[in-house]
Amino acid sequence: MSNFEIKGVHHLGFVVKDLDSTLKKWESLFGVKAEISENPDLHVRLGAITLGNIRFVLNESTQAGSRWEKFIEENGEGLEHIALEVDDIDKATDAAEKAGLELRFEKDKPIHGLLTNFVEGMVATDIEFMGPEK
Repeated sequence: MSNFEIKGVHHLGFVVKDLDSTLKKWESLFGVKAEISENPDLHVRLGAITLGNIRFVLNESTQAGSRWEKFIEENGEGLEHIALEVDDIDKATDAAEKAGLELRFEKDKPIHGLLTNFVEGMVATDIEFMGPEK
């Protein structure tokens, strides 16, 4: 058993080639309006839609050679990560390192109002831990 608590799924992160055309389909189908933002540090433009209690974050690369572009080249468009909200990000990332897994960032980054880091090398999809700042 881990020494940190998973509070729930924060969001599902997908990588898409064309955010505008993707959002047009989602907005038309579900009758909702996406929240659009950009993170220049991570070279990504994001569109977020909440359906029921599930938040979908669609990521589009804003720079050639970014990890988003590499993901599409290797996997095509699709699910890139599952973001889990945790009670203690330090304990969660420590557990990942003790399990021999690699973290994307050397230091946790503030994203979506929480501290975050990604566990890479998982099977099927990466995991993002998101927790409150201390």
